[in-house]
Amino acid sequence: MPDPWLLVAPGSLAPGEVTLDPGEARHLRAVLRRAAGASVVLTDGRGSRARGVVCAVKRNHAVVAVEEVERVPEPEGPGITVALGVLQGQAMDRAVTRAVELGVERFVPVVAARSQGGPGAAARRLAHWGRAARQALKQCHRVWEMELSGPVTLEELLEENAGAPGVVADPEGLPLDRLGEGRGRLFLVGPEGGFTREERERIARAGWVPLVLGANVLRAETALVAGVAVLTLAHTGG
Repeated sequence: MPDPWLLVAPGSLAPGEVTLDPGEARHLRAVLRRAAGASVVLTDGRGSRARGVVCAVKRNHAVVAVEEVERVPEPEGPGITVALGVLQGQAMDRAVTRAVELGVERFVPVVAARSQGGPGAAARRLAHWGRAARQALKQCHRVWEMELSGPVTLEELLEENAGAPGVVADPEGLPLDRLGEGRGRLFLVGPEGGFTREERERIARAGWVPLVLGANVLRAETALVAGVAVLTLAHTGG
């Protein structure tokens, strides 16, 4: 089995003894069930990665000995930004973690008419989503963390990208091969229940291209996965 990954604070990874925070120490002991002598991989989510050996582990305390830290270059070129209508509870958590696993560069929560809660509620959940995103790094062995933006309204999203509109998931949209060269770096998915008719009209007037993702109606978090997968393949020539 590959060595498990653990998180350290950004900028704290250096040769020598690295002390894990209490949450990671508990995860190492109680979930991963690793003891002194076990091999692990540490990352700070900012391009640093190191293999190490656990030299002490207690209930809320663990120390890892690191000999060398590897710096991984930041991915080249623009990645994909996902703008997602805020979903309810665990559905939003799943969407955030799936975006991390798929290599999304930036994630923007969007407050739309059918979103769960308004801007204030979304802002209060931002720290929770950030923790979910960082934890997902360990599962997918990603070295550079995903940027998580503060929540915006749909109107703010359209205004901020007036000069470079993106692609929106739409069951009545165009197939991938008709998007046009270079489109699809900014991908918008509606909340549960989709966008209202008025919102869809505003999105269309703003120049966003509708993208169909198959014959069936997808849940929002499923549409995110499907859309990012096909757009990533399109941009990488897969």
